[in-house]
Amino acid sequence: MRTQNDISENLNHWDYIDRYSTWMFHVYQDYVGKKVFDVGAGMGRMVSYYVDDAEKVVATDIFQHQVDFMNQRFSTHKGFSAKLIDVLESDLSEYKEEFDTVICINVLEHLSDDYQAVKNMASLLEWGGYCILMVPAWQRLYCDLDINVGHYRRYDPGRLEDIAKKNHLKIIKHHYYNMPGIIPYWIKGRKKADKDESFSSSLNESNSKIYNLASSILEPIERRFPPKVGLTEVMIVRKVHED
Repeated sequence: MRTQNDISENLNHWDYIDRYSTWMFHVYQDYVGKKVFDVGAGMGRMVSYYVDDAEKVVATDIFQHQVDFMNQRFSTHKGFSAKLIDVLESDLSEYKEEFDTVICINVLEHLSDDYQAVKNMASLLEWGGYCILMVPAWQRLYCDLDINVGHYRRYDPGRLEDIAKKNHLKIIKHHYYNMPGIIPYWIKGRKKADKDESFSSSLNESNSKIYNLASSILEPIERRFPPKVGLTEVMIVRKVHED
């Protein structure tokens, strides 16, 4: 089992590929409102993209160290607070229907019951609010790299739609991105990985230049020609009254 220090160090490695993170944010930024509940925000890497424009942000994580880090990192933002919250296990009643946006980026795959997790997230949304879900795509790509970071699954087509339907959420936008990333992930996944090896652990100052360059090239291409498959699946759902 990976420790808190292992996970924090891996999250820090993502800072090397800041251009990829920017591309990731651009995928869903149009649906980020003013009152945001961020599930599994880690060290706050993605929070930094929207916190300046938000009036209220509650960023959560299951590790106290990461909660403390975010509270210090965003201490100058009066509307920000980081909380030790498990979206599956914690009592969320105090936040019922309080937010116009719930963000869940690369977290749902870590949760044993993703259906219940989204139900809990939906309870936090005011009517008309958006939930942003981003997950790793294609179960056939599932490998040691996923196991080592605590992924229960990757997502085949249909699972997110079913989760949305069963939680009475309207699908507003649904797409994939990073189509070329499928091949290198598949190749790397065919090899037996060390118990501490993950995609994040492989990032360094040297190879990050390649990822950042590739992101700069791929983002405008995929924006113009949205791929039907990709390494990552994104779904924007909305809490609406049923007809």
